[in-house]
Amino acid sequence: MTRKTFRFRAAAIAGTAALGIAGTGLVAPARAAAPHYTLTVGPAAAQRYTGINDRGDIIGIGQQPGAQNGQAFIIKAGTSTPQFLSTPSDPGNTRQYTEPLAVNNNGVTVGDTYLTPTTGPVLNVHRPTRWDGPGATGVDLGVDPNKSFFDVRATGVNDSGLIVGKTLQADGHTRAWTVNGTTITQLPPLPGGTETRANGVNNNGVVVGAAIAADKATIPAVEWVGGEIRSLGILPGGTYAEARAVNSAGVAVGQSTVTTGKELGLSHAVVFSGGNVTDLNVPGTGRGDTVANAVNDDGTIVGQAVATGFVYQNGAATDLSTLIPAGSGFHILTATGINNHGDIVGLATKTANGTGTRYPVLLTPTE
Repeated sequence: MTRKTFRFRAAAIAGTAALGIAGTGLVAPARAAAPHYTLTVGPAAAQRYTGINDRGDIIGIGQQPGAQNGQAFIIKAGTSTPQFLSTPSDPGNTRQYTEPLAVNNNGVTVGDTYLTPTTGPVLNVHRPTRWDGPGATGVDLGVDPNKSFFDVRATGVNDSGLIVGKTLQADGHTRAWTVNGTTITQLPPLPGGTETRANGVNNNGVVVGAAIAADKATIPAVEWVGGEIRSLGILPGGTYAEARAVNSAGVAVGQSTVTTGKELGLSHAVVFSGGNVTDLNVPGTGRGDTVANAVNDDGTIVGQAVATGFVYQNGAATDLSTLIPAGSGFHILTATGINNHGDIVGLATKTANGTGTRYPVLLTPTE
C-alpha cells in the first residue's frame, strides 16, 4: 500500500545490513559490557513498534477488530493496551492506513495517513498527520494540500511541538519542511542543490536528514540549525549518507556508503558529530547495508545489521539477542527506538534467520 519511491537511496534500512558486532563471531575490544535486558512481547493487536519516549509511551502499528488496514497506536507507559489513533474521515480506520513515525515526551505523535479512494479528497497519497495524545483524532498538518500523487509525511517532533517532515513530489523530487503551530517553512537545500529530506529534530530545534549536493552525484547527511543548512558529510569515498536521528547534544546517527572492493555502495552505520563521520563497524565486515536508527542523550545507539538488532555503547556494538534472557527463544531483528532510560523497542522473531512470525518487543535494561 505504501509507495516507496524516493530518489535518495532506496532499500537502505529495511533489508540486509552489516556491522561487526559481538555475538556474530567477531571479537570486539574489551570495554564496559552493555546492559542486559528483560523482554516484553507486545499485545496481540500490535504488529510492530516504531518508537518510545522518555515517559515510556510506545508507538507502533497494529490492527483492531474490524479494521482492514494497519493502524497507528500508542501504548501509554505502565499499560499494555494499544490506544488506536484515528482520523476524522475514518474514525475506525477501516478504509485507510496510518503510520506513526515519532512521539515526543508529551505524547504528541506524528506520522502519516494513507488515503484510499473512499477517503478523499486527494487519493492514494500519504498525508502528514499529528495526534495529540492516546486515542486522539489525527489532524492533517496542511503541508502541500490537495496535490495528487504527492506523498507528504511527518517524520519527527520535539517537546516544543516543532514537527519536521518531507514531501515526495509528483516529479520524484523530495523537499524538507517544518511545521511550528500553523507556520509551514520549507527548509533550504545545499548551495546549488535541489532536493532535501528531514528525518528528525531535537529539543534545540536542530533538524537532520540528507540533501543532494551541487554536483548532483553525492548526497551528504545534513543538519539545519536556525534554518541554515550544513553538510554533515559522508564516509571517505562514499556517495550517500543520511542522518536519521539526533540527540540533545546534536549528535546525529544514520548511515553512509563506503568506498571500494566488496563493500562498494554498501551503507555502514555511522555517527555524525563535531564535523566528523565515524564508522561504527569492526573492520572487515560489509556483507550488506547497516543503519543506526536512534540515539539517546547518553550516546547509546540502536539499529539493524543483517536481520540483527544491535546496541552500540562504550565503543562497541553488541547483538541484542545475546543480552536478553537465555532460553527466551527470541531473536532481535531490529531496534527502532531508544529513550533516555535505555529502554529499547524493536522487532523480534523466534528464528535466527528472521523468517516466521514477527513480534514487537520492549527491552528494559536490568543493570
